[in-house]
Amino acid sequence: MNEPKMRIGYGVFGRAYEHMFRNDLHHKRSVDHMLLKNMIFLDENSKPYLYKAPQSVTKNIYKHALYDIAQKLKGENHLESIHRAIEFINEIVEKYESQFEEMVFGGTELEIIKRGSDWCADLSRVGAALLQCLGMPSRIAILVNQFKAYNGHQVVEVYVDGTYMMCDFLYGVIARLDRNYSVYDMLNNAILVRKIYNIKIEDKKQLEYIAGLYNLAAISEYDINKKHNYFTSKPNEYYQKMMNLNQDGTWQMNEDKYVELY
Repeated sequence: MNEPKMRIGYGVFGRAYEHMFRNDLHHKRSVDHMLLKNMIFLDENSKPYLYKAPQSVTKNIYKHALYDIAQKLKGENHLESIHRAIEFINEIVEKYESQFEEMVFGGTELEIIKRGSDWCADLSRVGAALLQCLGMPSRIAILVNQFKAYNGHQVVEVYVDGTYMMCDFLYGVIARLDRNYSVYDMLNNAILVRKIYNIKIEDKKQLEYIAGLYNLAAISEYDINKKHNYFTSKPNEYYQKMMNLNQDGTWQMNEDKYVELY
């Protein structure tokens, strides 16, 4: 049986976001760029492939640097363990203080924990690693709002109790109400997104921003037991300019006009 035709890579969200992701501030040869390069656009064509049951976590997971930390977070069931992992990372976010220009990005998950972070991509990798060390398959989900420039985010999907469930390690939210909800369930469902995030976030403006992020999504598999490059980096010129923009929802650095020649 032929696999469905799927959109893969930096350009799955269109020209402007392709330019933004190709200029991501992580090191060009890092695992973080690998995750963006290999992401699969989530739509009706890719859903059957992306939402089939995953392979079990390898037995060699005990060798990972976060394994002992994860075991201290282990609860009486998977859901309790996920909550403890969320709380563990929440403490990292709350304690973290650094000016953007001084921040370091990427590195191993243990390095991220030690230095602290409030960057969604780094926190998502830590979250995925903790969940895998707890025996739960997990992967990275990349979100964007196609109607507003520079509106991107990363979260995690964990496979638990026979379904995928979204975990947002930056905002400390899991997508469980009456049941588990995946990123696919949340796409373009603002009412559901608000209900899930309202558990931690009350500000209506922020809730609208987050709901907008669940406009388009892509999935990137991340097996923490495979060999990856964990280079670190500092903010690049592109991101320094972006962070200083008076953002109005438009592409102000001509990203939508670039023709990528890669």
